[in-house]
Amino acid sequence: MVGEARSIGLLGAVEIVARKGSNQRFGGAEGKAGPLVRDICIRRGLMVRAVRDSIVMSPPLVITREQIDILFLILTAALNEAAPLLAQ
Repeated sequence: MVGEARSIGLLGAVEIVARKGSNQRFGGAEGKAGPLVRDICIRRGLMVRAVRDSIVMSPPLVITREQIDILFLILTAALNEAAPLLAQ
């Protein structure tokens, strides 16, 4: 489901694709997956931004290692929750 992860400093993005190793979008249209995953992340307590089918994160520079681990746990859980909804 993650097509690419990219970052510079503490600004990071995860691109969501229908098939790993491809640029194939869910439902054949760009912009379906990003807002869904964003909403799930926010509901779980992680503030992120959706840019089409990418989830953009910009944590504070004073983030701790433990908080980074929590960020990725929430993001992973959101992607897992969104997967069956996007497969429809």
